[in-house]
Order: sequence, then structure tokens, then C-alpha cells
Amino acid sequence: MKLHVNTESTVTCNSCGHCETETMPLDACVYLYECRSCKNLMTPQKGDCCVFCSRGSHPCPTSQRESKSYQVIPRQKQTALEASHFETRTSMAG
Repeated sequence: MKLHVNTESTVTCNSCGHCETETMPLDACVYLYECRSCKNLMTPQKGDCCVFCSRGSHPCPTSQRESKSYQVIPRQKQTALEASHFETRTSMAG
């Protein structure tokens, strides 16, 4: 079985409410994040490791793995997802 970790999260600014979808790093936490709208510099809330855990739609990959909040993908579904991904990439290249 393969583990599925969410790698995208939508960060919501605590000052202006602007939302921005970001790709999260797999091996690090983001402690400082600047809102692209109002330029507010956000930091994690007390007890959270990063901005994604505090202000994102999904916690960071490190927290997902540590809390076991990731989704286990059964082998059959994993193979189907990989085949679908391959077909999409092939059709885009052609």
C-alpha cells in the first residue's frame, strides 16, 4: 500500500481573508508566509509547527505523516490512479 499525503493547501490570510493555494514542501515546515494581497506576514498559531497547520486547508505533509491523517490507498486503486496519471501525461504530450 502507498500513502497519500496532501501536497496542496489553501492558505487563508487572517487579516484580509485572501485565499491562495500553495504546494507544500514535503520535508520542511513553512514558518513565515506573506499574504499576496495585503502583504501581512503570517506565523503559525501557538502549538502548530507551520502556517499550513494553522491557516491552511490541509496540515503540512510532516504533520500528516506524524498524525496518521494521511489516506492509505489500496493497491488496486493505486495502480488505477498511476495508469490514469500516465494516460493524462501521454495525451498532453502528444
